[in-house]
Amino acid sequence: MNQSISKRHRPVAPEVGGGSMIPDEVLLFEILVRLPVKSLVRFKSVCKAWCATIASAHFVRLHLELARARSSSSMVIVPRKEQPRPTKLASVCVHIFSFQPARQSNVAKLIMKSKPRPGGIPHFTIPLHCDGLILIPSVTGHIFVCNPATKEFVELPRGTRNVALDQRVAFGFDPSSGTYKVARHFLRSYSEGQKRTEYDVGHEVLTLGDGIETLEWKATIDPPYPIKGRTPICLPGFFYWSAVQSVADDADHSKLDTDVILRFSMRDDTFTVHPNPPCRSYLSTNDLLCELSGNLCYVHSPSSREVSIWLAQDGQNIITWSLRCRVNLPVPRLLRVYACASADQGTIFLSVDALHLLKCNLHDGSLETVVSMPFNLVYVHGKGVNFIYQGHPFSHYMVPYVESLLRIGPC
Repeated sequence: MNQSISKRHRPVAPEVGGGSMIPDEVLLFEILVRLPVKSLVRFKSVCKAWCATIASAHFVRLHLELARARSSSSMVIVPRKEQPRPTKLASVCVHIFSFQPARQSNVAKLIMKSKPRPGGIPHFTIPLHCDGLILIPSVTGHIFVCNPATKEFVELPRGTRNVALDQRVAFGFDPSSGTYKVARHFLRSYSEGQKRTEYDVGHEVLTLGDGIETLEWKATIDPPYPIKGRTPICLPGFFYWSAVQSVADDADHSKLDTDVILRFSMRDDTFTVHPNPPCRSYLSTNDLLCELSGNLCYVHSPSSREVSIWLAQDGQNIITWSLRCRVNLPVPRLLRVYACASADQGTIFLSVDALHLLKCNLHDGSLETVVSMPFNLVYVHGKGVNFIYQGHPFSHYMVPYVESLLRIGPC
């Protein structure tokens, strides 16, 4: 997907009429390929030849590469209403808004509203993005994948039963097969004794975009340790999970985890075990994994106003960590500080409790306030309907985004 595309391998589009002043090869692969998805969807109705070319894997890949190259910290925001019980429905449908923090704007425009789901949308966790596709995982095991640009919205089939409620899903691109993969972990059984906790854990993968007619989960080798219910990170070809290596009782008889990073290879479906950064032996509720400039990153928050950002050097067989910067927050966090990569490699976006968006300079740790989402972010629903979520219990989940023509379901 990320390889450069040679002109000599381009499929030649059939000509549309003999009076065209511009050859279709140039018109399609030099001009139309640079247009937004909304325009290309309309152009598919011009003729069968154009429709076939725009839908071809080659055209879709080239369009994605060009969209990536001109992307300037484009993001989407998926607001979620907070519920007292995780099993309670979050909403009837999913709303996805486009947001451009680099433009110093406080406006988020609605780009997709899913059709109402008969059972509603369950309480979901942090959405995941890969090449224009947004995956929305719920704590109940329901998983939705959508393409906001084409408006395709698909609910994936249910996976193996999980005896625990708290689960997470991974989503990313596998360069070895040219496909997109979704992974999930689950507990077959679980029993907690006074001195020992027994787990029977499983892991499975679902593949998108390999030409199959049906979407189905396939079991992989079991993970060597139970995976924690925390959002994983994907880098090309790998998923990174946080897992519990051991549990011990401290002097107060409370349990302390010793965690590790499990790196899952999409190429050969294997796990390797790697250490947490030296700042903490376990992934606390105030810490998280994220991606920064194509590398695994660990956001550590030892106190309500402190954040340290650790960057991993991912070698062939081992992960090593180094401290990237320390940050003092202008507002205290209650739970955690989310991190979102920026198009500028010297900066990163920090979202305090999914409420206050900051831009962080990684060289000196200085911060710039972008927007306070509950008070200043205007959600534009269209048709003159604007809304500010002030006073409403919402989380404002933000993920990087680049639009694409990728399909989710079978063609």
